[in-house]
Amino acid sequence: MRLFSSSGSILLLLSLSPSLVASDRSVVRTFNNSIKYNFDTDGNAIDSTSGKIDILGGTYVWYGLNFGCGEAFCGISSWSSPDLHNWKSNGFLFDPNTTSISTLCAESGNCGRPHIIYNEVTREYVLWVNAGSPGYVLFTSRSPTSGYTQLIDRALIGTQPPGTQGGDFSVAVIDGIGYLAYSLIDFTTVGASIWPPFNQSIYMQQLAPDFLNTTGEAYHVLPTDDLVNYEAESPDIFKRGEYFYITASNTCGFCTGTVLVVYRSKSIRGPWERQIVSGYTCGGQTTGVLNLPAPYGKGMATYLHQADLFSTAPLTGIRTGAHGHQFQVLDFNTDSSVVDLDCSEDRTFSASFLRGNTSNPSGNAIFATDSSGELAAYTQECGIPTNALYQTWQSSSTGVLREVGFNLAGAPRTDAALAVTVFRFQENADFFTPHYVWETLATATYGAANLSQALEVRRITVGGNTTVRAGDRLGIALTGSEVTPLCYLVRDKGQGGFNIKTSTRALFTQGPGQVSFRGKNGNVPPVKVEAGKEIKWYATVE
Repeated sequence: MRLFSSSGSILLLLSLSPSLVASDRSVVRTFNNSIKYNFDTDGNAIDSTSGKIDILGGTYVWYGLNFGCGEAFCGISSWSSPDLHNWKSNGFLFDPNTTSISTLCAESGNCGRPHIIYNEVTREYVLWVNAGSPGYVLFTSRSPTSGYTQLIDRALIGTQPPGTQGGDFSVAVIDGIGYLAYSLIDFTTVGASIWPPFNQSIYMQQLAPDFLNTTGEAYHVLPTDDLVNYEAESPDIFKRGEYFYITASNTCGFCTGTVLVVYRSKSIRGPWERQIVSGYTCGGQTTGVLNLPAPYGKGMATYLHQADLFSTAPLTGIRTGAHGHQFQVLDFNTDSSVVDLDCSEDRTFSASFLRGNTSNPSGNAIFATDSSGELAAYTQECGIPTNALYQTWQSSSTGVLREVGFNLAGAPRTDAALAVTVFRFQENADFFTPHYVWETLATATYGAANLSQALEVRRITVGGNTTVRAGDRLGIALTGSEVTPLCYLVRDKGQGGFNIKTSTRALFTQGPGQVSFRGKNGNVPPVKVEAGKEIKWYATVE
């Protein structure tokens, strides 16, 4: 993908993406640090780790490792969007469940840090993954989002002495030339009681014209001989003006924050300069930088930094499928150095860029009649089975209630269980009234086979042509019956208190075994309201 000239201006090359470059439509997208979760058009939280967004096939494609299954390798999925907001799931790049793939991705690296580049000559997309040694494993496809077939030959790296192995990496095409940046893990440095686990540092090398191997010398990206440079991993490559840039982190096993390092040089041979632009990457780890073409090819491109926010996940290690992501527009100083990241919760960043060539995708969450919203500052809580949850709303439409959905994550253990009830009630006071009986509209039970460690949507189909009217009070009850915590998303609308007579949406909670009045006067109901809060949910009325 050839995006920039040496001056940093947009090169309107049809080889980049004909329909994207020729588009006469622009998009303005605002990113907010408080919004940590992105969703596909069916409402599922994006389950992507060590992923990247690139322009592929004329649109924006986000691809990365899935961890929802709770294993070291669950597959590599992708999502497409015309505007970096509406993401349509494309499924897996290749079948992760075949014997050959299971064997391959059990190797050190677990098919991690996937990167896709397009070869204009062969008209093939080339997928690189990290799986064992030597070098890297390659797949090719005619489609950017499916049908990838593994190649027999691996891509080798220019420097890999005994006792070392290629680790995290990135490939990119700049001015028609392919480049590889990779971390070389030095296993001869293993042995520390606590930290670091080993040393690793970055090398950069040119790719062969078919992008299926490397060529020429591998150059060590080592501005100084210190531990920051010898703990560098998760590199990504881009170019702005005369400078090549490599973004990287320090060694981070799905950690809750590590430094963001930026190297820059006018040549891959060096010399390289280094900056540390964040001390903890806002609670996560860098995954890459997306070059966003300016609208109509006028002006400078925008550089969008992407990070995995592992600090948002309830569990660490490979069990991080429920983590969020962060996007920040990078700013540059007059000397071409990068301005430090701003981790302020209220910080926003706007970008104007060319729209992708795909139409706005459809999905269950997009066409929902009522919902908590897809673009909101959700946080994750794991309060089931400690509490039963009752999310309520007022129907805005008359018709047949078809389905209700909510996001849920949990470890797929045999003792995990959740009972769900969709119901109709009369007024908020019902939750504080002994012996009240609601009208049950649908029920469902979720056990281990139905759970994912990613925040996927659980859909409850409401059968029987159940009619609701605009103004009806509806709700969904979530009750855990075992010991395994279940997690969900909550937004705090910050709209003040709860009015028992007028509030049309409310989240009620009930503690375990709390089924009678409490308090010294014996008049405190066991159900309480979480004022201003609601879980992530939607309902469809047709």
